[in-house]
Order: sequence, then structure tokens, then C-alpha cells
Amino acid sequence: MTNEKLEKKVNFWTNMIFFIVVVLFVGMRVCAHYGLFSFLGEYGSYILGLVTQVGLIFLLPILLMKILSRSKTKEVFSFCCYRKVGGKIVLLSIVLGLVVFFLNVYVSNFFNNIIAKFGYKHTSSTSSVDATWWGFLLNLVFTAVLPAICEETLCRGLLLNGNSMAGLKKSILISGFLFGLLHLNIEQFFYATLIGLFLAYLCWGCGSIVPCIVVHFMNNALSVFFSFASANGWAIGNLFDKISIAVSKGGLLGFAIFLFVLCFLFYFTFYLSKVMFMQTFKTNFVDSEKEFAKFSLREKYFKQIEDIKNEKEVSDLSKEIDVLDNGVIENFTEKNY
Repeated sequence: MTNEKLEKKVNFWTNMIFFIVVVLFVGMRVCAHYGLFSFLGEYGSYILGLVTQVGLIFLLPILLMKILSRSKTKEVFSFCCYRKVGGKIVLLSIVLGLVVFFLNVYVSNFFNNIIAKFGYKHTSSTSSVDATWWGFLLNLVFTAVLPAICEETLCRGLLLNGNSMAGLKKSILISGFLFGLLHLNIEQFFYATLIGLFLAYLCWGCGSIVPCIVVHFMNNALSVFFSFASANGWAIGNLFDKISIAVSKGGLLGFAIFLFVLCFLFYFTFYLSKVMFMQTFKTNFVDSEKEFAKFSLREKYFKQIEDIKNEKEVSDLSKEIDVLDNGVIENFTEKNY
């Protein structure tokens, strides 16, 4: 099978898998909306979240890709860009996650204000947030940890690489747009698409899905924290509401400050990305140098072994010749004297 035919098959499998996941995901959301899972009780939402994230978005695509491509599980994870990164990349990803969160807040508020002009009412879930620490930990796991791993595996791992034959730009656009659609929410679609585009760009630049998982986790975890803080009446919980009100009442000055902060956040986001790309390049270069050095040392070692072996063979041969020579001399001596 030629590479082009294989790429076309992988592209078809990838998009078919995503379509299956979306259909099942929508089906579960519809069933939940009509109360068909009410028998699950108080923790029904968490059970559904576990089934949706781990079973539907993570395990099912991995399993289907493994079956269709007849690959090993390790190969499927490698295809999804599960590659090790250095500690510096992880730390930079944490900082980048903080910046992306603030950028996300700005962009989402801006978009929500636009759709509000057309009569759309913003839905707030703050009142339903569990104000206990146990509730906070559960929300952290189901809103930050699981989506970061599972959604990134599907969208930045499978989708991005599965559509690579379409070219870098198109594969990034496909990954980001479908990630936005996966949220099935007009409020989340706009900023989720932008974040999806950026994370696809980040995955391509770093050659690994790990930084995307860290950034995704930080964005969602901070959202959970501020909701938890607001539910407990902490002053920091209403920080962004106060900023939004100040900007809206500030007139041209408020709008100018908003644009300045927005531009700064965009600049800082891509600056950190470039730093991460350079760090990745340096790490890969050093690793390549180490591999080359190991290869050279192996070659040198085996050459020395071969030389020693050859010297031993020459030495043994010379000894045999000496023995033969001595034997010939002795025989000659015995016969003639």
C-alpha cells in the first residue's frame, strides 16, 4: 500500500470515528435532557461525565483506531502525539495556561456581549456549583482533568494528525472548528474554537500533545476555582464580573484598556509559544546529539572488539606457525643427526 492510499484511509477512519463519537455524544445529551438517566441518582451527572469522557471520547476512538489500522495500542498513542517533553516545557505550559485562561475570559465576555445584542440570554451555572471542598475536587476532576486528557486525545491527537494530508493549516482549522462544535453550546463555540486552533498550533510546534493537555487543564481548573470562590462568597470569585462592569462603564477609555490588555494577552500567548517551540527544538537537538554520540560510541566499541579479535587471531596464527616451524626443525634435526 502506497503512503498516499494509507493517508487517505487514515483520514477517512479519523473523521468517521469523530462522527461516531459526536452522534453518540449528542444522543447521550438528548437522553439526559429528557431525564432518561434520572435513575442514576445524586451523582448521575458525574457517572455520565465519566462514561462520556473516558468511555466515549477517549477509549472508544483509541479502540476503533486500533482495530481499523490493525496497530498496537502503543502505536495508536504515538499517532496521537503522546511524546515525552522536558520539565521546562511543562512549566511553560502552566504559565501559558494561566495566560490563555485570562485571554479566554476576555474573548468569551466580548462574544457573549455580541450575542446578547441579538436577544440571547447568558446562562450562568454559578448557583449550581457545590461550595464544599469535596464538590470542588469532583468538579476539578470532571471539568479539568478528564476533559484535558480525553478531549485533547480526540481533537489534537486523532483529528489533527488524521487530517494531516490536508496540510498544516487545514488540519489545524479542522481540529479547532470541530473542537468548538463538540461543546454543543453557542456560548462556548466561539472561544472553544479559538482555543482549539491555538492548541492545534501548539501541538504541531511542540510535536507532543502533553503541553496541550496542561494548557487545557489550567484553563478549566481556573474556571472551576473561580466558580468555587464565587459560590463561597470570596471576593476573588467576582473579579472578572467587576472587570467586565468597569470596562462597560468606562466608555472609550474602558474599551481602549480592554483592547490593550487583549492585544497584550495575544502577544504574550504567542511569545510563550515560540519560547516553547525553541525549547522543544533544543531538547530534540540535544537528544539527537546524544543518540548520535551513543551510535558513534557503539561503532567505536565494536570496532575495538573487532580489532582485538583480529589481533588475537593474528597472534594465535603466529603461535601456530612458530609451533609448526619448531616441529619442522626438530624433525629435520632428528632425521639428519
